[in-house]
Amino acid sequence: MNKKTIKILKYLFFLALAITLMYIAFKSIDFDYFIDGLRNVNYWLVALSVIIGIAGYVFRVLRWKILIDSLGYNVSPKNVYNATMIGYLANFTIPRIGEVIRCSVLKKTDKIDFEKTLGTVIVERCYDLIFLLFFLIFIVIIRFEMFGSFIAEKIYQPLIEKVSAIPIFLIISAIIVIGVVLFLFFYIRKRINKIIKGLISGLKTGIKMKNYKKFLVYTILIYLCYWLTGFLVLKATPTTLSLNAMDALFLFVIGAFGWVIPAQGGFGSYHILVALGLGVYGISYEDGIVVATIAHESQVIFMILLGFVSLVMFLIFCRKAKNIYTKV
Repeated sequence: MNKKTIKILKYLFFLALAITLMYIAFKSIDFDYFIDGLRNVNYWLVALSVIIGIAGYVFRVLRWKILIDSLGYNVSPKNVYNATMIGYLANFTIPRIGEVIRCSVLKKTDKIDFEKTLGTVIVERCYDLIFLLFFLIFIVIIRFEMFGSFIAEKIYQPLIEKVSAIPIFLIISAIIVIGVVLFLFFYIRKRINKIIKGLISGLKTGIKMKNYKKFLVYTILIYLCYWLTGFLVLKATPTTLSLNAMDALFLFVIGAFGWVIPAQGGFGSYHILVALGLGVYGISYEDGIVVATIAHESQVIFMILLGFVSLVMFLIFCRKAKNIYTKV
């Protein structure tokens, strides 16, 4: 089985997962009710949430640049930005592939070893995981009864029912995932020494990074932006207008798990979890889907648009570089 076939199978698997989750999320929704809910949204607040979301991307770019600078490279913020946004765009094809793609983009534009930049990405994700766990623990302590009932009633029991209804799909999915993992293992084994050395070099930036305080500040600003975007969407929707900033934090933590689930761009998984989370406040599943759709799609549309712009800029760079090489 060649690499092209593997890529196609991975894409089809994750696409099928996203479609399945979207079907589960919307199958019981009345379309007319859904459209009416979208009409009643304050889109000025949604636009403001999008602007803050874009600011979050910028802070993420600046944070990653600190790690790359710690490797001894001097990369322009523009190249780091384009690599990041192309990575976001790639995640809509195969989940998490964007982390690999953005490292590949920087290798092309700035001649940075792929393995080293991948090590910095792992450092980033470790910090993201730490912050997410912090918010999770915090919200569990503050909203223990609410969070406990949410996990038991809205996640565990429905999940067991849905999983038992599609055992064949899960078995096929597991076989595909195992096959992909085995393929990747045998494929990278040929370059394992170089990969390990590069990863170690990149991982060291987590200890020896320059401007560690600025790195933490950017991380805090990133999550502040995420929190604010969710809060503004709650205030933009009539059914959630009474919810406060702490409620927005609770839904941010819930929604974050929707992005983690390996479906393209969190489609379906995010909608289901946020709608179920809003059910804790007595908000109907239908109204919850409206809120989740506004929160998710408003960000996704601009992620895709900005990703395509960055991709065009990258392709222009590649074409110019090729012309220069040909002339030489």
